Amino acid sequence: MQDLIFEQFQQVGKDLLWLGLSTSHGGNMSVRHAGHMIVTTHFAMLGRLGPGDLVEIPLREEPDRIAGGASSDAGLHQLIYRFTPAAAIIHAHPPHAIALSLRSDMIAPRDLEGSVFLREVPVVDPEQTNSRIPQVLQTHVAAVIRGHGSYVVGRTLSEALAYTSALGFSSHVAYLDELLTDKD
Repeated sequence: MQDLIFEQFQQVGKDLLWLGLSTSHGGNMSVRHAGHMIVTTHFAMLGRLGPGDLVEIPLREEPDRIAGGASSDAGLHQLIYRFTPAAAIIHAHPPHAIALSLRSDMIAPRDLEGSVFLREVPVVDPEQTNSRIPQVLQTHVAAVIRGHGSYVVGRTLSEALAYTSALGFSSHVAYLDELLTDKD
């Protein structure tokens, strides 16, 4: 596995934790690479990734045959790659986006940056994850599983991090706006 790819995973993993966009062992990441997918292992600490925390698997491998300790979301990552032009995927747990997902079917950023980068972020019910997330990510850069977390696509891990960060910030702003509106 290329050192540059590993370094990108390490830096983005540290940034996700530092920015409060995931828990110590929550979330996962992957990149499309030469007909394969490089994905974090199940229960990897994204903020402290080591060489053994990444697995390379064929994009066309059947999800129930994925071995090597790959993230339990590896099958969903494969589906996203099959149905979108994404080259990188981040699954994170931005707390304010999760909170908003409990009350709405769509997160509409109220800040300028979020409205430009994200436009709107559909919320998908957990039982529809595998069928709806790949479909939604054909036309959106981000989607949120109700009560769980976000899936964000990009051309690179850095771009997917930028969108994940924008989602976290926009959701925080929307949450604060709702709090202030409720007090009026």
